[in-house]
Amino acid sequence: HKNFKILCVSTIKKYKHQWNLIDAVGLLRNERIPLELHLVGGGDPQALRWMREAIQRNHSDHEFIFYHGSLPYKETLEWYRNKIDIFVFSSTCENLPVILLEAMTAGLSIASSDRGPMPEVLKDAGRYFNPESVTSIKNCLRYLIDNPDLCQRLSAKAKQYSQTYSWKKCAEETLAFFRSVYEGSKA
Repeated sequence: HKNFKILCVSTIKKYKHQWNLIDAVGLLRNERIPLELHLVGGGDPQALRWMREAIQRNHSDHEFIFYHGSLPYKETLEWYRNKIDIFVFSSTCENLPVILLEAMTAGLSIASSDRGPMPEVLKDAGRYFNPESVTSIKNCLRYLIDNPDLCQRLSAKAKQYSQTYSWKKCAEETLAFFRSVYEGSKA
C-alpha cells in the first residue's frame, strides 16, 4: 500500500506530452492505485499552461501531482536517487535522449515513448507506450506497477545498456571517422 513514485524529468514542450502522462496518472488514481507523480523541468508558456490545466483537472482531495519546475543539474540528479519506482519519458521527438540515458544509468524502471530513437537506446530494457494516448500510457504504467519482478530485471538491464554510452567513446569514434575521411581525401 505504499505510494508508487513516478518521475518525469524533461522540458515542458508540446512534443513531450506531460499532460497525457498526468491524465494517465489521474486515471490510475481513480482506480485506487496509490501513486504520486513528480515532474521536473522548465518549459515554454503554452506547454506549461497545458500541463497546469491537466494538473488542475486531475487533482482530488489529496495532492498526488508535484511540479518542481526547473532545477539545477545536481538537484535533478538527486531525483534519480530519490527512491523512484518508475521513470517516464514521454517525448515524441529526440536525437539522443540524454535524460533517458541518465535514468538508465541510475538503474530505474522505465516506461518510455515508443517513438524513435527511444527504442533504439533503451532496447528491451523498458516498457513502451504511445505518448499521444492516455490509455496507452496508463496501461504501460499499470503493467509495471503490477509486475515488480519485471521492473527489477528491466532496470538492471537498462543500467547495463547505459554503460555502452560514454563521452570518451563518442569522442574517439568521432575522431576516428574524421581521420578516415581525411585520409580518404588524400588518396
